[in-house]
Amino acid sequence: MPKFGLVTISIFFLFGYASGEMFTGGTRTPSNSPRGMYRDTEGCERREKGKQPLFIPGEVLVKFKPGLTSREIDGIREAYGLSLIKRIEGIGVYLFKIPHGSTVEDMVEALNRDPKVEYAEPNFTVSITVK
Repeated sequence: MPKFGLVTISIFFLFGYASGEMFTGGTRTPSNSPRGMYRDTEGCERREKGKQPLFIPGEVLVKFKPGLTSREIDGIREAYGLSLIKRIEGIGVYLFKIPHGSTVEDMVEALNRDPKVEYAEPNFTVSITVK
């Protein structure tokens, strides 16, 4: 399983159905990302029937390398202009809001190049169709 699998599932349960706020519209365009991610060109507020963005615009998940102090993590957060939304204690992952004008793809790429970051990824969404 890819390393983002547990994070993706955790975020889905924490922010998806738990909050009751699912996305309801927008259109998607392919990004130039090697992972084939999509960005929502209309802000991710509304979902066209049967379509949903693959990740939440403006949010990234970051796991830092072991042994970093909170001061070092704050320094990284400030360097990239990230705002802490939540720390997911059980898995040691941080959910950040990225600065206005930045793209999720560019931020993930930059963070993954940082030697103090174990991995960074978009806050992927998951949906379930019940028939």
